[in-house]
Amino acid sequence: MKLLLKVFIILLVLPVCALAQDDEEWPSLSYLRSDYREVSVVAHIRIQQAEITNRIIGYENWSIKAEVIEPFKGKFKKGDVIDYVHGAEAGFKKEYFTGEKIVFLLAERDRDRKLHYVVLENSTLSATPDRIRKLRLIRRSAMSKRRR
Repeated sequence: MKLLLKVFIILLVLPVCALAQDDEEWPSLSYLRSDYREVSVVAHIRIQQAEITNRIIGYENWSIKAEVIEPFKGKFKKGDVIDYVHGAEAGFKKEYFTGEKIVFLLAERDRDRKLHYVVLENSTLSATPDRIRKLRLIRRSAMSKRRR
């Protein structure tokens, strides 16, 4: 019964999230700032390659290779190539993983201590001028706090 309730709630929330991402004013500055704090890398990227590397029931892992257009946080510079993993519900078309995006990436180490980047869940956004402007403000704010 609890599982059924959780599924019902998720099905109610997903359409709202999808509509919100079409709104160029969304997400708010505070929402972006919260995601910014949680991750190691934030960047405006252009996806070069995307392919499914793993499937489990109802879920797929996509391996993404992308060029950095503008870094907002982390070690990558403009022109660098990032390889990362993006988990998604099964059924997303490859077109979803093309074009320019803003990504928030967690740095994780595997058993061999090799570093991998993984998308923060529900954080990937299409790149809009408003979102880029907000991330520049956040980056400036974070840099000025480090100098103090």
